[in-house]
Amino acid sequence: MQKLEMLIKTVDSHYDSLHEIHCYYLTCSLLNIARGTCNLMIVNETSHFTNKITIQFERAVMSGSIKVKDSFFKNFQYQFSNKNERPARLELVIKDKLNINKNGILFLDKELTSEILEYKFYMPLL
Repeated sequence: MQKLEMLIKTVDSHYDSLHEIHCYYLTCSLLNIARGTCNLMIVNETSHFTNKITIQFERAVMSGSIKVKDSFFKNFQYQFSNKNERPARLELVIKDKLNINKNGILFLDKELTSEILEYKFYMPLL
């Protein structure tokens, strides 16, 4: 099990009329992996997506999806509509252990897709 810590840089709302999918796209910078970025899609609990993250081989670039409860999803945009000096944070606990050296450099032999076991959003209020 491994924890990924990140700062949320941008949040964009997206609606796909063809597939009738409403989601939020997050662009994040990783805190505990050097030079890492993560793009996540936040979807409601009725969507067909799963809680997973894919980490590219040779680069600390990650992408994935998180399925949240409908009540949280409906209030998500309001959580981020207030501007604050401090960015929101996100922590993910994934199933697979990552090989990260003491300088925060990630080493992978091949692309990795891992299940997200737990997630926590930290949104500053003051």
